[in-house]
Amino acid sequence: MNKAAFMSASADREFFSKLWRLALPVSLQSMMFSLLGLIDILMVGQLGETAVAAVGLGNRIFFFNLILTASLGSGMSILASQFIGSGDTAGLRRTLVQSLLTSVLISLPFVAFYILLPDVVIGLSTHDPELTRLAVEYLLITAPSIICTAIVVPLEAAMRASGDARTPTRVGFYAILLNVFLNYVLIFGHFGFPELGVAGSAWGTTLSRFFQTALLLWYINQFRSHLIPKKKDVEWGMKKKDLGRYFKVSVPIVLQDGSWALGLIIYSIIYASMGVNELAIMSAISSIEAILISLFIGFGVGGSIILGQELGAQRFDKAWRQGWMMLLMSPFIALFIGALLIVFRTDVVSLFGKFQGSTMTLAEQAMIVASLGLCIRVINLMGIIGLLRSGGDVKATAIINIAAMWGIGIPMAWLAVQWGFPLYMVFIFSLFEELSKAMMVLFRVFSRRWLKNLVSEPVTQST
Repeated sequence: MNKAAFMSASADREFFSKLWRLALPVSLQSMMFSLLGLIDILMVGQLGETAVAAVGLGNRIFFFNLILTASLGSGMSILASQFIGSGDTAGLRRTLVQSLLTSVLISLPFVAFYILLPDVVIGLSTHDPELTRLAVEYLLITAPSIICTAIVVPLEAAMRASGDARTPTRVGFYAILLNVFLNYVLIFGHFGFPELGVAGSAWGTTLSRFFQTALLLWYINQFRSHLIPKKKDVEWGMKKKDLGRYFKVSVPIVLQDGSWALGLIIYSIIYASMGVNELAIMSAISSIEAILISLFIGFGVGGSIILGQELGAQRFDKAWRQGWMMLLMSPFIALFIGALLIVFRTDVVSLFGKFQGSTMTLAEQAMIVASLGLCIRVINLMGIIGLLRSGGDVKATAIINIAAMWGIGIPMAWLAVQWGFPLYMVFIFSLFEELSKAMMVLFRVFSRRWLKNLVSEPVTQST
């Protein structure tokens, strides 16, 4: 092996080692968040399909707000990683100020809307009286916890960008343990507590999110005080130039992720129009998909941080090579996981309780479709989150996401329902979104237009 080849192999090993250290905590954290929704559905699954559908609707609404906040956190991660790569630690704190203020201000009107007009929100998805009653109850209890997410997500992004990906994972794990315990106690009425059913699930989720927020704030104050913005960080962060740079990156991400999350709600409305059983099945399948996708989110976020640091240091060729290695590796792992799901589909679907007869058949068919579609979803996730966003190529990704979902996926799913197709065929038609998106993502990656340095101008504040 010549010297150049040896150095390249050594650099690749270093890249994968660093990627693994960043990705594993983020993947675990993402899985744990997805697990919160899955735990709710698994535990209320003992109460029947209507309870599963109600919790699924509530989680979809919360997920919409999570995505809005996470998109602001993504904008922060892009800039923060490049600030770290260029040696400007004060830039990270300024970006944290911008992200926290924006995410809280965006979340407050939604919280008010959900509390004041819950019937209107749920009425968009279903007119079934029992489903509406349970979903409204769940939404009223969980709505205030959206503010917790608006605080937690930017703080976690700042900690990861500065090299601490483990602490948010540990805090999230503690929150899950509390959530499971509270669900057990409040859903079924153990240890002398009343049996609250779906409302008990909502209270368990809400209290665990408040606990997570409080614990994370305490930890940062005690052990990561360098992340706490100073008065000068707030003043500089609110200046037109710094705000302009933040919003230039974040607004396109908010638009694309917000429209994507809204599209997921539209999909839920489409499935709800087919019946309560179909909505319950897709709520369960979506929870499983979220767990699986979480395995790859960590590698996307971790890769974006590494590539962002390389771009911040203007090592463009290295970022290009590492990005392609990441993009090529992930689909093969997804194919393996999808094959396992197909083989064990009956056992997986049986975890959700009382699916029987024709409902069980529909659920198994939907699981096969989800397993086959996982590979394409992973290509899109890694290409957008891992590569394109690392260089701030957010306008292109916004166009890709919005065009694929609203121009192809949602219309195709709606047409399948109008034509009277069964659930699995409606699901297949919806996946035309992912297929068209994959072609556009690969074309954009190959164009190399995402290989950009976003923070090369002189810093505005000393570190």
